[in-house]
Amino acid sequence: MLSNTSFKEETNISELRYPNESREYRDARDSLLKDEQELVEKVKSVAERRRNLPLGGALKEDYVFQWANDGKVGKSVKFSELFAEKDTMYGPNWDNPCPSCTSLVDGFDRTSYQVTQSAAFVAIAKAPAAQINAWAKQRGWSQIALVSGSDSSYQADYKCQGDSDDMQWPVMHVFKRRGGKIFHFWGTELSGNHVDTVWPYWNIMDFTPEGRPDIPTPPQNFRSEFLEKHYLNKE
Repeated sequence: MLSNTSFKEETNISELRYPNESREYRDARDSLLKDEQELVEKVKSVAERRRNLPLGGALKEDYVFQWANDGKVGKSVKFSELFAEKDTMYGPNWDNPCPSCTSLVDGFDRTSYQVTQSAAFVAIAKAPAAQINAWAKQRGWSQIALVSGSDSSYQADYKCQGDSDDMQWPVMHVFKRRGGKIFHFWGTELSGNHVDTVWPYWNIMDFTPEGRPDIPTPPQNFRSEFLEKHYLNKE
């Protein structure tokens, strides 16, 4: 693991070499290292611009969801209550069981432990709370906060779905609480793989010699017939 050092120091570390590597490999790797550093700097630059966005519109309404976590399945919770003592909420929305969104939450479940030290982190789905809870148990999700928006217009209002409740998208939104009011801060607006930067599967596959496979969703041991019929086969 590289420490937070300058590019020059990182280059010196790379000069240690790996066993039996060729000069051809090292030259190519050093050239790639420069591009990787430029990518890191670009990501940092974009993140800074994102942090400096002015506040978006005030929350349309204090939506009411239902908890889908063990011990409180079906209990109502208001949008404002999801913040707890935090001032930021970071929420992916997923269709149950959508292969792509399931893959996202597989990674988010463990990540949420660190994220929730600084921000509220909630996954919202349109499916009923009991159905979400059953799927969470099957996947082994135990950390991330899960709520159902089955009786809420949140997904439709914040562009988390297509023409109907049956087509939910893997959308991420960030909200900020300031002066007792809640404002929209940022949301994914790109088409396609717009949440790739936080998607463990695709990012890890990018490091392999074969790269990410040319498939629309990560491999799973289950199928989503609705998505195959109405979305995936139309790609």
